Amino acid sequence: MKRTNSDSDFQHGNTIRSESEVFSIYLLHRSMKNYSFTFYLFSCIRVKRPAKSLVFLILLILGLQVNAQKNWSLNECITYAIKNNLQLHQDDLSEQIASQSYQKSKWNLLPGIGAGADAGRNYGRSIDPNTNGIINTSFFNNSYYIAASMDVFRGFILQNQIRYQKFRKESVENYRENATDDLAFEVMNAFFNLVYQEEILKIANEQKGISVMNVKKTEILVTTGLKAQTELLEVKANLEKDELLCIQSANNIASAWIRLKKAMNLPPDRQITLASEDENMIAADVITSDIAELFKEHSQRSPYIRMYENDWMASQKDVKIQKAGFFPSISFQAAYNTGFYETNKDAGQQTIAFNSQIKNNQSQFIGARLSIPVFSKNAIRFDVRQSKLISEQAETKLNQSKQNLLYEMQQNYNDLNASWKELQQSRNQLEADKLAFQAAQKKFDQGMTNAIEFYTVKNRLASTASQVLHSKLTLEIKKRTLDFYKGTRFWE
Repeated sequence: MKRTNSDSDFQHGNTIRSESEVFSIYLLHRSMKNYSFTFYLFSCIRVKRPAKSLVFLILLILGLQVNAQKNWSLNECITYAIKNNLQLHQDDLSEQIASQSYQKSKWNLLPGIGAGADAGRNYGRSIDPNTNGIINTSFFNNSYYIAASMDVFRGFILQNQIRYQKFRKESVENYRENATDDLAFEVMNAFFNLVYQEEILKIANEQKGISVMNVKKTEILVTTGLKAQTELLEVKANLEKDELLCIQSANNIASAWIRLKKAMNLPPDRQITLASEDENMIAADVITSDIAELFKEHSQRSPYIRMYENDWMASQKDVKIQKAGFFPSISFQAAYNTGFYETNKDAGQQTIAFNSQIKNNQSQFIGARLSIPVFSKNAIRFDVRQSKLISEQAETKLNQSKQNLLYEMQQNYNDLNASWKELQQSRNQLEADKLAFQAAQKKFDQGMTNAIEFYTVKNRLASTASQVLHSKLTLEIKKRTLDFYKGTRFWE
């Protein structure tokens, strides 16, 4: 409720406040515009001055907190959603997993190196590791080894695996970027849907207010005998209908809030207010664009298209990986061994020292291994055929995604221009319906028209106002969508 700065506003009963109290309450009034009931509460509290000052300070702090409540713009809603969306967090983890797989494939080019040692005591009948003869004496032995192996040729499978993992990594990255874009559009649609539902509620409340006023007027006219009782019944029926529309609109707002909070991953019990986007709305004007050229430009940078391109290229590398099974493989191997054996004795039948045996028992090995596939039950052949079919399927998905994107862009462009034309016409119709309603209201007040004819005009006005709002918001959404195709991420 708006208050005026008169002397009576700062008086309660017979108590006259001092100038400092008046000034303090004035500041409180400025900081708590929507909480005027607090002034009444403050003025009714009969406490001493120190306590009253404390009460004033508490109320002032509360007022400043309420007044400083943040209004969320569309961009802020989208930014919050991107930071807190659980699915995007899953995509981040998938991106990290793909990156690890790519790094692992590059490390596979390096040789494998292993080392080991063993120690034990033999009892009973055993083979002497020193002479390879049979003995029945228990003894201790200890050996060490280090070995290395390296693939020299495996049909270029390692190189193709690196390229395969690289394309898979890029595909996951593009998937994550595309999911971010989808989330931004989901939040935008939910945001403007909420704006639409709130405006519809305002229209419904305005129509309800007109019906309430007409019920009162009709009751007077019926009492004076200027209108029949049936007219009053018709007006009351329309009031109940308007009341139902208000309830339905309020329910739609609640559902719209749930949709927006879910997209943002905002706690359901958290209350926020949305900033008006009127100042960011585009100026209505006809928009022309070459969709074929725009599609060509957008498809080159679209993560949606690049995702399928990388999947297709990865599938081509997988075909080469499977074909590598037809080729022989060559690998190099090398090893070093040494050990200590309690049965290794000198001329005096004393066990040779550990250090001496480790030095004297050294052995080295170097070699190569050739493996030629001869017959594997046609498993490799079937794997190659299957990978080719998967690659063809990936190529089909790529072509289908391009087709879907082209028609999506064409549809959005058509909706954009259609919304612009509808907005111009619906605005003209709204002006005409306002004039018609004003005339119908005067005729209804004078008893020159019945309630059915009056409410036909009234409902048409409400429908046109809704259409103007719908066309305006649709135009805004489609304009932002077209800007996105041109490379503008409107939330950044």
